[in-house]
Amino acid sequence: MGFYVIDQIMAENGKDIAAEQRKTTKAEQARDSYKEQVDDLQTRLDDADKQIEEFKDMDVESIQKAADDWKQKAEDAEAEANKKIQAMQFDYALSEALTGAKAKNTKAVKALLDMDGLKFNEGEIIGLDKQLETLKNENDYLFESDKPAPRIVKGTGGGDPLPGAEVTKEAFNKMGYRDRVALKKEDPDLYAELRK
Repeated sequence: MGFYVIDQIMAENGKDIAAEQRKTTKAEQARDSYKEQVDDLQTRLDDADKQIEEFKDMDVESIQKAADDWKQKAEDAEAEANKKIQAMQFDYALSEALTGAKAKNTKAVKALLDMDGLKFNEGEIIGLDKQLETLKNENDYLFESDKPAPRIVKGTGGGDPLPGAEVTKEAFNKMGYRDRVALKKEDPDLYAELRK
């Protein structure tokens, strides 16, 4: 019996030791976890201290000035781009308006316009109509005429009619075969009318 009791005491003692070892292992794991957290916090604190030192060395006024300078440059570039776009839109609208006014040479007409007297507003050029009216009165050769060109009628002297001239019945009767064929090709309706 002596050994049996000793073995039981030793078994109970072993259970207690194993339970204590588990507790110790858990405590060591918790300690290691806390140690990692402390190390992480210390690293963060060191990083924050470094950042604070960097901020101390920075010249905040020069950084603010540089930021303001870049902001001004961006605003200037945007304003310049808007001016160029506006000028392109104005030029396009002016060219379209001059073409619509039947200008023969838009460049020549533009040179005679008082550009300061023109205002561009939402695709419309204000003041252009009045200037075009004045230009048409003073320099009508720069614009195509709304009136049809006069037709010149050749006299009864015979011979070839002038190109584009109206052929009379009498002139038709005096025409040779080749002139009549040419007239038939150029103006078949007139040829048919004069042949009657």
